[in-house]
Amino acid sequence: MTSQILRRRLVAVGILVVALLVLAVLMVTRPRAERQKPAVPVTMVTVHPVTADRPPVVVTGWGTVQPKRSVNLVTQVSGRVVAVSPDLQAGAFVSDGEVLVEIEDIDYRLAVQQASAQVAQAEFNLATAQEEARVARQEWERAQADAGDGSPLSRAEPTDLVFREPQLRQAEAGLAAARAGLAQAELNLSRCRLTAPFVGRVIAASADPGDYVMAGSVLGRLDDTSVAEITVNLPGSDLAWVQEPGSPVTVRGEYAGRTVSWAGRVARFGGAIDEASRTVPVVVEVDAPYAQPDAGAPLVSGLFVAVAFAAEPPADTVTVPRRGLRPGSVVWVLDGDDRLRVREVEAVHTGEETVVLRGGLAPGDRLITSNLQSVVDGMALRAAPAAAATEGGERR
Repeated sequence: MTSQILRRRLVAVGILVVALLVLAVLMVTRPRAERQKPAVPVTMVTVHPVTADRPPVVVTGWGTVQPKRSVNLVTQVSGRVVAVSPDLQAGAFVSDGEVLVEIEDIDYRLAVQQASAQVAQAEFNLATAQEEARVARQEWERAQADAGDGSPLSRAEPTDLVFREPQLRQAEAGLAAARAGLAQAELNLSRCRLTAPFVGRVIAASADPGDYVMAGSVLGRLDDTSVAEITVNLPGSDLAWVQEPGSPVTVRGEYAGRTVSWAGRVARFGGAIDEASRTVPVVVEVDAPYAQPDAGAPLVSGLFVAVAFAAEPPADTVTVPRRGLRPGSVVWVLDGDDRLRVREVEAVHTGEETVVLRGGLAPGDRLITSNLQSVVDGMALRAAPAAAATEGGERR
C-alpha cells in the first residue's frame, strides 16, 4: 500500500470521526419539547334569551260553519201557485218579510166575506137577545109591583129562564164563534202569501207558478245570514284559555284559494262532554258572515274553519320556544360560567311552537335550544354567536 492511499484513508476516517462528534454535540444540545395535554373540544350550542314578554296564549280548534237559524218554507194553506219571487232560487239572498210565493186567494177572500156576514148575523142575534132579556126583566118587575108584598108571587125567586139568561149567553157565544171564524178566515187569507221570516240565503227551492200545493208542502229552505255558528270541540285542558262568553275570537278558513279571517265571539259552552273524545263543545258566533267588510269574503255555511282563542298567560310564567322543553319537564340553562344547568319546570300550556312554563326560569336566563346526545349537569359549553343562533345551527 502506497503512502498516498494511506493518507486518503486517514483523511476519510478523520472526516467520519468529526461528523460523529458534531452529531453527538447536536444530539446533546438539541431543544427539548415540553409535554402538553391535548385540548378538550367544547360543544357550541344555540341559546334563547328568556324575556319578560308574555304573548297571549292561543288555543286553536276546528269546526264547520252552520247558520244559527235554518227553516223550511212550508205552506199553511192549499191552492194554486200564482207567483214566485225571482229571489226564490238556491244561492239567492232574501230580505225579512219579502213575499216569496203567492197562492191563489179567491176562495179565501170569499171565506172572509162569508165569515163577516156570520159576524153581522151573530151581532144581530145578540142585540135581539139583549132586548128580549131587558123586556123580560121589566115585565117581571112590573108583576112584582102589582102583586104586592103579601102575595106568594112577590116571594118567588126568578129563574134564569125568566130573564132569558140562557138565550143571552147563547147569542154571546154565537157572536164569539163568528168572530173567531172571521179571524181564522182572515188568517188563512194572509197565509196565501209565503214570506221570508228573516234575512237569509235560499238553500233550496221547488216552487213554480201553476203548481198546486197542499198545506204542509215544503217549497224550499232558508238559512239565516245575520249570525253564523261554529261548534268547536276542545280538550278540557284548553278550556282554561277560553274566555267568558262575549270575548273575541278569530276564525280562519280557505276561500277561493286564499286564507281569509273573520271576527267572531264566544257565545256559550255546550251542554255535555263528548264521551268518545272527552272534549267540551264551545259555540262561536260570527255576526254578518256574508257582509264583514274587513274579511273580503263570505263565511259560507259548510266551510271547515279554524277558530283561535286568545288569553293572557299567568303573571308568574315565561314563554319560550317549545324545543327548549325536555322530556321529564326539565330545561337546560347555560349559566354565567358557561356551564349547563338542568332545572325542573311546570308546563302550563304547550302550543305548536311555544310553551308557557312556571318555575325554573327567569328573565335573563339563557335557555339551551340545541339537542345534545349526552348531558351532565355542570358540563362546559359555549354559546353560539347571535347570527348562528338565529340560523338555528349547532356548531362544535
